[in-house]
Amino acid sequence: MGSLIKHLPLEYILNKPKTSNRTKDGLYREYNQWGPENLEKQWFIRFLRHHFPDNQTVVNFFGPVGTPFFIKRQFEGKKVFYTGEDVEHPGTQLALYYGDYCLDHTDLSLGFGQVQHARYLRFPYWIMTTFSPEDDAAAIRERIKQINESHFEKSRECVLINKHDPAGTRELVYNGVKDILDVKLAGQWRNNTRELWDDFGNDKEAYLRTFKFNICAENNNTKDYVTEKIFDAFIADCIPLYYGALNDPEPGLINRDAVIFWNKEGNNEENREKIRELKQNESFYREFMSRPKLLPAAEAYVIDRYAKLKEHFARILGY
Repeated sequence: MGSLIKHLPLEYILNKPKTSNRTKDGLYREYNQWGPENLEKQWFIRFLRHHFPDNQTVVNFFGPVGTPFFIKRQFEGKKVFYTGEDVEHPGTQLALYYGDYCLDHTDLSLGFGQVQHARYLRFPYWIMTTFSPEDDAAAIRERIKQINESHFEKSRECVLINKHDPAGTRELVYNGVKDILDVKLAGQWRNNTRELWDDFGNDKEAYLRTFKFNICAENNNTKDYVTEKIFDAFIADCIPLYYGALNDPEPGLINRDAVIFWNKEGNNEENREKIRELKQNESFYREFMSRPKLLPAAEAYVIDRYAKLKEHFARILGY
């Protein structure tokens, strides 16, 4: 195979997708994305099936896996680029390849950045992991109410679940609390427990529910790059020990008083004292956990993202 690749034209190699999949009817196709093997479970395809059940236009979804040259090709139907990865962090290959969200080559681009463009919509990954694509406004309101009001019995102190730590963001927080809290490293990174697999069947949410604290740092510290991590902590009623998004994730939507923000360069002794008190003072812990996690503006924001996403899809599908 190696010798074959050496003799293939460079243009062929650069224009060949790293991953590809399509639905049985061929209407929805996905390339260079970390999507589910069964595309009927893919969030955006479910959204399209729900809102545009009679659509007959082919929609090609592209992600940031592999090189960006493939997306420049001509395709039957429409082209949509989506990334849940950080494509804006300076000096990275992802920023070099996808920092422009491929806007010159798509009918619609979706990501986390604050980009002003007629064919772009900010649609951060946490929306897809927190809400269902079939949700209406009432369901979105109910979900936020559920997140704010849910409380679970806690039997463990702190957990960190991650595959890797490319920028040292998790190690930063872990090193700052490991002498205060019993931290279970339940992912592949520095794993020290099999509980997640053996006792919880790899059900991350059920496992998180048993912990008071969750170290949930982002891969990179990039403005507006907010993934599912802090929202997973909220859903499981954990106190997020967070670092990322310049420590200002989703301003106006997230209650900063329900989060402990870690400082990379500054002194974290105040954070450490707060953690000690939360661990030892039950009344302070109960008061802290009674604070709403998501602010009222979160409802309007998510409802607006759904409405605008539907508008964009209607535009490119010709509805």
